[in-house]
Amino acid sequence: MKPFPPPLVDPLRRNHGQAGIRTLLVAALCLFIGLGLGGLWHSLRTQRSAVNTETPREDAGRLSAGTTAVLQSVQAPVQIKPDPAILAEVKRQIPNVASVSLEEGSQILREAAVKDLQAALSQMEGQLKEAEQRVARMEEAKSGTEKQAALKDLQRLQAEQIARLREFTTRSSAQIEALRQLKQSAR
Repeated sequence: MKPFPPPLVDPLRRNHGQAGIRTLLVAALCLFIGLGLGGLWHSLRTQRSAVNTETPREDAGRLSAGTTAVLQSVQAPVQIKPDPAILAEVKRQIPNVASVSLEEGSQILREAAVKDLQAALSQMEGQLKEAEQRVARMEEAKSGTEKQAALKDLQRLQAEQIARLREFTTRSSAQIEALRQLKQSAR
């Protein structure tokens, strides 16, 4: 007598588990890419500002007399103050800001952002798995309207995950910029 083939449910569960892992890996990859691009943007910006320190005086001939007078009266570069909440968060994460270098502080902030992101992604992972299982059940039941609703819910959760990833990346970049300004003001 021939043995029965294994049920098809096991490969489906395995595929859904692999999909969840892939989703988590893609989200983490996006975070690291975002942090890398933020660091690159920051370094290019500081290089450009170091190179273009004399630009206002070179352009002074093309500016109006009032603008030229204002530019001549400005002795120091204008600094934009970061959000006080972000400054407080940076000071909370790095209590000894004065004794930490910019590179060390940036690394501390990045590591904290990765921890926070991992916690948020693991929290959402259960919701994503549940939504994927609903989609699979609706495919098996061949229920068109319920399948569409389950797909929309899954897409909504994925969009929330992407938005959260962007939020973490933006907040991390803002924290690093706030740290840079704190270090410059301490000089």
